[in-house]
Parts: sequence; structure tokens; C-alpha cells
Amino acid sequence: MTGERFRQLRKELGLSQIDLSDKLGVNPSAISQMESGRIRPSLDTMMLLSKNYGINLHWLITGRGDMYENTGEVRKPPAKAQLTQLQEMLNRQLKEIVEAKSNLDDTDVIDIPVTGEIAAGPPVESAAGVLDVISIRRSMIQGVTDDFMCLRVNGQSMEPEIRNNDVILIRPSNDWNQLSGKICAVRVDGSITLKKMVLDYAKKLIFLLSLNDEYQPIVVNPEEHQDISLLGYIFFLFRKVQ
Repeated sequence: MTGERFRQLRKELGLSQIDLSDKLGVNPSAISQMESGRIRPSLDTMMLLSKNYGINLHWLITGRGDMYENTGEVRKPPAKAQLTQLQEMLNRQLKEIVEAKSNLDDTDVIDIPVTGEIAAGPPVESAAGVLDVISIRRSMIQGVTDDFMCLRVNGQSMEPEIRNNDVILIRPSNDWNQLSGKICAVRVDGSITLKKMVLDYAKKLIFLLSLNDEYQPIVVNPEEHQDISLLGYIFFLFRKVQ
């Protein structure tokens, strides 16, 4: 590695990290990081070593050949040609780093299908089928994609915070007590609605509240409905900018 050769070179010259940093015009910490491989010596640094100490740049970069230029037997290439060769090598290395990062980024992006609609208004039956697909970074969600429902909002009852055609991720949970006071997806007699769910323990009622004052609260008495279930809570919201 370049860092190992950099350390070998410094010891060959009989210099401390502080001494070498003074001669190269860099901080001693930079010398330490170069030797450990945390950072690469800059083009200017390597050219200065070659000029001042006769170091073979090809050896410094690749580890091939002799440490020092043998000016007696080998004709030293012109400085311009040497610089071009070094720049091409560094460009190749930079390209490899960029491609590796791009491949890593690609694996970090996942597609989640929008599988239906959720009412921001009176409860309605959720539309069947895939309506759209959103691409997000895996780091944005805590868990695997199967843990989530992705739905498109239909209605204005949760405005201004949640708008018509927004896409939301619902994280499944059926813990009524824990989610009381949060914006949740609730199924009432087969229809799904998005509301702020509040439990009234004294009256044993469920209040489904809109954020838009123009919409009246929905009061649900569990004893009067055959099908009422808590699907989960809103975890993430996506909005297209017009």
C-alpha cells in the first residue's frame, strides 16, 4: 500500500513525521494519516518527494521498481510525461472509488409499491392493485419493507399537514393504548380512514379526528360495529412538488 511505502521512505531518509511534515509543508497529522492509509498523498506531495529526494514515483504509487530513480542507467522521463502518467493513474483510482460508491448507493435504494388509497374524509374502501411505486433509501425506514403499507391519501380532512394525493407509509400496529393521540389508519366496517385516533376510556368510545376544522369528528362505538381494527400509524410522508 502507498501508506506503507510512505513510512518506509521516511525511515529510509532518517526523518521523523514532524521533520518530513516541515519539508513537505503539511501538518504532522497528515503524515500520520498518509502512513496509516487513511488518506492518499497528494500529487503535489509525491512530486515534491521525487524532486527533492530523487524518489521513483512509479515505486511510490505501485510498489514496483526501485525506491530511487537511477539516473546513471535509466533516463529519467520528462517531467510533463511523468506528471501525465501519474494523473492518469490517479484518475483511474478515483473512477474506481466513484463506481464502488455508486454500486453501494444502488443497493441502498429500494422500491415500495403504493398498494391502495386511504381516505382523508369519510371511510372508503381501499383501491386494489398497485397505483404507483416510490423509491427510497433503506436507511429512511426502520425495518424491512414488508413491515409497511404504502398508501395514497384521498381527501382533504387532514390538511394542511397531510394533503390530497400525498403518499404515506403506515407501520402496522394494533396497540390502541400506545397509539391514542397519533395519526393512524383505522378500518371501520371494511373501509379505511386516516385520522388522529383518540380513546375515550370513560365512555368507551373511539374518536377519529380530522386536522381540517371543516370536518366533523367521527365517533365510533366499538359495540355498534362488527369490524373495527387499528392498522397502524403514519411513519413517513411523501409529497410531490408541483
